[in-house]
Amino acid sequence: MCDNVRPKTPVSTPDHMLEREPTEYGVLLVAHGSRDAESVAEMRTFAYTLCRHVARPVELAFLELSDPPVAEGMRRLVEVAGLRHIVVMPLLVGPAGHQKNDIPAAIHWARRRWAHVHFTYGVPLGTHPYVIDVLAERVNVVLRAHPHAGDESACALLLVGRGSTDPDANSNLYKLARLLWEGRPYITVEVAFHSLASPSVEQGVERCVRLGAQRVVLVPHFLFTGVTLKDVCWRAGTVASRMDIPLLVAHHMGNHPLVIELVRRRIEEALAGRATMNCDLCKYRYPFAGHEHYVGAPQTSDMQHGLRGTGGGTP
Repeated sequence: MCDNVRPKTPVSTPDHMLEREPTEYGVLLVAHGSRDAESVAEMRTFAYTLCRHVARPVELAFLELSDPPVAEGMRRLVEVAGLRHIVVMPLLVGPAGHQKNDIPAAIHWARRRWAHVHFTYGVPLGTHPYVIDVLAERVNVVLRAHPHAGDESACALLLVGRGSTDPDANSNLYKLARLLWEGRPYITVEVAFHSLASPSVEQGVERCVRLGAQRVVLVPHFLFTGVTLKDVCWRAGTVASRMDIPLLVAHHMGNHPLVIELVRRRIEEALAGRATMNCDLCKYRYPFAGHEHYVGAPQTSDMQHGLRGTGGGTP
């Protein structure tokens, strides 16, 4: 059942390797995609592990940069596996353009093409307690590996996200930072973004130092490694070296059992009709300062993202 997402196999698996056993539903995991082979391998390992947990057919598809595209993942579940119910699960850390536009556009396309198939949409990881637990554990692991680095009360955490033009997505990182700080001894938990939002990685490290930190732990709010995360680590290391401050780098969330369990729960929520998003802070519904022009914008994608592989976006 899980051979099609088994690690160390080609991302695009021949149709005959996808089993046709009868099941109630299948899962389409939609990841961002990457040019980094290590990143894609991690995504495939995640999909394979999840498949073994849910005991259902799982296909892994990518929005960009990697194959197969979302449309091909859907086709394999519908036309090869013969499924009539597909749970589309965004393998994303939070709400932003990919979750709000690109994946829904692909689902709209699929519903027109396969009108007899029921497509259910899940929600991203979000600000779930499991995410806090995973981030905290990653920090503890790197601190235990450096027992002579000093007192935790003199340590600052820098929680770094990818960054977005969506204020809802960016605000979630601040909420996670506060929850990660509550009840723990660190001097502060600061936030920084790789791009598209400020403060930058460099500004984040500098702020930690100005607040009195004697060392900084970089905490990636990333599911997988890749070009972006490696750039974050390089930039943080450069400014830390210039400021002569010790920098430790925690591991990204990755294939942690709690992340697997959270995705499994998100799938169950979707199946039960409880996969809901809090739309109060959505830039497409409320005119936030600087984002007024997004209100009421149509839910669309393009041939480089959600509609990649659809042959023009028509069924």
